[in-house]
Amino acid sequence: MSGCGDEQFNGRSGAGGGQQSSFGAAGGGAGGGGAPGCTLNAAVVEDQPYTVIAGVEPALLSLDIYTPVRTTCDLVPIVVWVNGGSWAVGDKGNKMTDKVALFNGKGWVLISVNYRLSPSPATSDPDRVMYPDHPKDLASALAWVRSHGAEIGGDVSRLALFGHSAGAHLVALVTTDASFLEDEQESLASVSCVGSFDTEAYDIPAALATASDKQKQNLDNAFGTDPETQANASPITHVAAGKSIPPFLIATRGTAERKAIQESFRKALSEAGVGATMIDATALSHSEVNDHIGAAGDSVMTPPILNFLDACLK
Repeated sequence: MSGCGDEQFNGRSGAGGGQQSSFGAAGGGAGGGGAPGCTLNAAVVEDQPYTVIAGVEPALLSLDIYTPVRTTCDLVPIVVWVNGGSWAVGDKGNKMTDKVALFNGKGWVLISVNYRLSPSPATSDPDRVMYPDHPKDLASALAWVRSHGAEIGGDVSRLALFGHSAGAHLVALVTTDASFLEDEQESLASVSCVGSFDTEAYDIPAALATASDKQKQNLDNAFGTDPETQANASPITHVAAGKSIPPFLIATRGTAERKAIQESFRKALSEAGVGATMIDATALSHSEVNDHIGAAGDSVMTPPILNFLDACLK
């Protein structure tokens, strides 16, 4: 293949401005199925900036890239992961070991994304990081991946977007509300499929109706108290036919009220003609839904995820 070699991947990225790539790979573009500056070695790039915002810690606007061992320079699918943490805590490096082994083991590129976080502990500061900051950041990260995917051996036409908890909400929102990707000159069709694992924030007003005091505090911290804003931040609000919303894999568990919201979102997708498959994660805790992905012996999360991705990314 054109550009095929065995040179070392350009490792940890340095400081950079805007969406500039730190890879500096020589060679042509992605034409002919080969990656420019192709490496066959597994590699990790940490803290690659995807955008710059004045006053924001660079690590919050960065992503980590895990590339697999490959036998050819053909471009491979990309899985983008978005961590949870009530939109206020968490990091792209959390609980990644099994996911790296799983997705790199399939020969796919894995990318884990950070985003700006709301205050922890929660505040009512009107200038705090809150909606729509989180989904804007995710859309910026996806635009960077789409622009630079071939440089890391990724096929941007086969891109899956997965997330857990708050991350599950963000991946669902960015792939139902087209405005975030459109602001980055991308579209809902930029994403091949979505894995959204264990959130009740598909419908924030419904979640607030039965929320505990702690849950209400987390939601108010991330979305404010304006009902119109809360509805607009809810993925279910934006589900409609004919929008090129990608197919979904949804993990459901928790209280009856939580599962009802998850089922309502699945039903809305289905009625809009969007494929929506459910994983019954009732046997797992909220954190175990994340922990079990790729874990040895897991029979709840990993098999349906691989089946879903094999169909989506073929």
